Amino acid sequence: MKMYYSICYLSKSSEDLTKDDIKNLFAYSAEQNNECNVSGILLHAIGRFFQVIEGNERYLKDLYLKIKKDHRHSEIIELFNGPTAHPIFLRYNSKFNIVKSNDDLSRIDQYINENRLHPSSDTLKRILEPFVLMGME
Repeated sequence: MKMYYSICYLSKSSEDLTKDDIKNLFAYSAEQNNECNVSGILLHAIGRFFQVIEGNERYLKDLYLKIKKDHRHSEIIELFNGPTAHPIFLRYNSKFNIVKSNDDLSRIDQYINENRLHPSSDTLKRILEPFVLMGME
């Protein structure tokens, strides 16, 4: 069985980030992650970033080091970081996804509900709940 690697974190976005900054970050992240076969999600709402990245261990560890040094966010809380036999977003849309709207968030929420047997699904559900309740910015 092929092993994947998964990293999930929550962070506080810099207060000086504009909507254009976030839009550009989303575009760059989607392009790079799709090019490098990274699956997962990235969302920004209520002054926070939430991201799950899944794929090759070496690549993700290098990417995560860069992410942690990025000035566009702080107060990074690592929720999980390790190998997984069953990446939760591997089958979701078959690419890296940027969550930009309440509809996108609802689809992610529904997908997680449908994949409740995944070991991380309950954790992700609890983390996403405030985003679902507050809605997207």
